[in-house]
Amino acid sequence: MIGLTLQFSIGVLLLSKAADWFARAVAGIARETHMPRYAVGAVLVGFVTNVSALTVSVTAALSGKPGLSLGNAVGSIIFDTGLTLGLCLWLTRVPVQTPWLRDHGFPMILAGIAFYFFTVITDLTRFTALLLLILLALYLAWSLAASRREPELAREAEELAAAALQHAPGARHRWAALVLLVSVSLPILVLSGQWVLSSAIEMARSLGVSDAVIGLTLLATGTSIPTLVAALAASRQGHLDTAVGMILGANIYTLLGVIGVSALAKPLPVTAANRLFDFPVMLLLLIIPLFPLMVGRQPGRLTGGLLLLVFAAYEYSLFVLRGVFDP
Repeated sequence: MIGLTLQFSIGVLLLSKAADWFARAVAGIARETHMPRYAVGAVLVGFVTNVSALTVSVTAALSGKPGLSLGNAVGSIIFDTGLTLGLCLWLTRVPVQTPWLRDHGFPMILAGIAFYFFTVITDLTRFTALLLLILLALYLAWSLAASRREPELAREAEELAAAALQHAPGARHRWAALVLLVSVSLPILVLSGQWVLSSAIEMARSLGVSDAVIGLTLLATGTSIPTLVAALAASRQGHLDTAVGMILGANIYTLLGVIGVSALAKPLPVTAANRLFDFPVMLLLLIIPLFPLMVGRQPGRLTGGLLLLVFAAYEYSLFVLRGVFDP
């Protein structure tokens, strides 16, 4: 078990580093081709925070492990919202500006409701995947239009991408370095994703738990670490809005993009435990940060504490109650 844990940890480190290199290369290419500022931020913010999750979920789907694929994606949303956002709100005294929550939060809830509606009706088929990806394209178009109309939103969107990539918004790279970065990062990304997946499967067998539980816990934690680090760094520097926007944007891309691409690669069956346990908890966590706005208040430490409490209760109950819904 120690060997598997070490293998998984090394795989996660390689996966995170390769994802960071690849995202930096994509950002550099976008700037070298003079992509507009509003487009750089609006498009990259979700992409750069989801490379790891996308790699693992697609690899799991193609490897015939749908429980790991769907569990990793849903678990990442639960981790990012419950733990990462909860910590940011709990530790930071700076209030979150209402426009940020409104502009990023309500599209996130709509994405969550649409996803749950699709999965209540049927499994995640290729047709469902196409619907999710169409919704993602509509969200991207809306983000681009909003950022283009409002220069302040363009600046904020680019700050989100810069914070996720942990470099200054104006950083530039030479083409040769960018090509080298892509050439090195892509093979490492694919191989480390397979390494993480294989070690997670072996750990599930050793612990006697289902693939879904490993995906919802271990895999989700490993692929969500980049977002956690970037969001906490931004909030510690007093940029809580940036951290919140990063998390909510990442959730939208995971719901519509990561799950959509994974199900397009190979249909994902949805279990009773998913419908009755995992997805309702995910929706609850997505709604909690927006609830204060509905009563004319701003989310703060109380909201952060509630997110952390729900997250802790869910993680504990995965090993105690989940089997009741899906033995």
